Amino acid sequence: MNVLILGAGEVGFHIAQRLASEGNNVSVIDNDAARLQRVADTMDVKTILGHATHPSTLAQAGAENAELLIAATTSDETNMLACQVAHSLFKVTTKMARIRETDYVNHPELFGRDELPIDLIISPENEAAKSIIKRFQISSAVDAQEFAGGKVQLLGMRIPPKGHLAGVALSELQEVLGDDLRTYVVAHEHNRLWRVPKPETVLLAGDSIYLAVAGHDVDRLLECMGAVGGDEKSSAQRNVLIVGGGHVGYIVAQQLELLGTSVKLIEHNPMRAEWLAEHLDRTVVIHGDALDRELLEEEAIDTIDDFLALTNDDETNILGSLIAKKYKVPHIVTLVNQAIYSDLTREMGLEITVSPRLTTASAILRHVRKGRIFGLSSLGDGTLEVLEAEALKTSAILDTPLSELKLPENTVIGAIIRGDEVIIPDGHSTVEPNDHVLLITQGTALREVEKLFEVGLEFF
Repeated sequence: MNVLILGAGEVGFHIAQRLASEGNNVSVIDNDAARLQRVADTMDVKTILGHATHPSTLAQAGAENAELLIAATTSDETNMLACQVAHSLFKVTTKMARIRETDYVNHPELFGRDELPIDLIISPENEAAKSIIKRFQISSAVDAQEFAGGKVQLLGMRIPPKGHLAGVALSELQEVLGDDLRTYVVAHEHNRLWRVPKPETVLLAGDSIYLAVAGHDVDRLLECMGAVGGDEKSSAQRNVLIVGGGHVGYIVAQQLELLGTSVKLIEHNPMRAEWLAEHLDRTVVIHGDALDRELLEEEAIDTIDDFLALTNDDETNILGSLIAKKYKVPHIVTLVNQAIYSDLTREMGLEITVSPRLTTASAILRHVRKGRIFGLSSLGDGTLEVLEAEALKTSAILDTPLSELKLPENTVIGAIIRGDEVIIPDGHSTVEPNDHVLLITQGTALREVEKLFEVGLEFF
């Protein structure tokens, strides 16, 4: 596929890297030579220095042959105009745009074949807010993602020292958890390296894992792992302090209000604080500095259940989260925009981070996939991906025990959804027509995985 990406920032870089690794012909446009050089040094793609909206620049990038355009510059207006130019002059088939301003996002009637010709709008703030709310709802997990309409959950967990799973081989996991609670460890991280694990893999304190589990078994699994206690508070009982009232903070506050949660929000900008106070119903908005210890103590930070650091400044978010950690706030979420901070936050003990870069890239990649792919997102540091796909009558994946199925390397089936039934599989399990299958694989194997779900001509 010929793909044209506008913008070589964090989102554009990540998407270009992923699509290029899958064998697509990728061209990247940016007006910053340093950013383009980073792309050129890292991956085999075509780079063009210039303005993304200029017809001559788009022509130089091969827009006349592009099947997909992804506009991911830092300017909403540039992204929208570039999609219009690509549509009018080059007839690009599919156009996606990153749009940040809520005034645009809240008016979907602006976009369409007869209006601004954009096929998919991606809002980094909305994607990040969804991820934060999911982490809030399952606060014992580092990450939580749902598939098949919530029937299956993938929970990201850390293995704590002296935890129930420390020192356990995956082949022994069911003995530890009990045979009546089925789960599957589909991803494992040790020393910052994420892999699809093998049965002989041993979990060590400090490692991270993702477990596939039926949605109705989540609470039981967390309890068995010692992640929750009997005094776990409901959403309505928890006290939340949000730092930063930008787009993400505002959306999260709105969602928490709907959950009945008690929310306080600290915003440094006085005009923005006044706006938030007018537009939020029950959130207590405080104008002040989130790093002011006296202010935090006045707001009883030591009684807070959840501290959400959601400003647009990574350093403020990290420092604020470290202060909250010092006051022993039990659940801390840190918004991190720059990739360079991802590893540092974990070394500092900030385990739950949300990256708009990764959530936005995952949302875009999910819509790029062809075939019967219903869900796709990244796990861990983004090197592993999880797909929810439907097996049709002539798919190659059917009617073979999983132990005999030739899956691509570093690929595993974590769950099979058959109607309302969730099957956490073993080697004897088989996939039947119309099943939804949850697969975890390395991004480089995605094309091979998708072939398992291709439909033969006899299907039609």
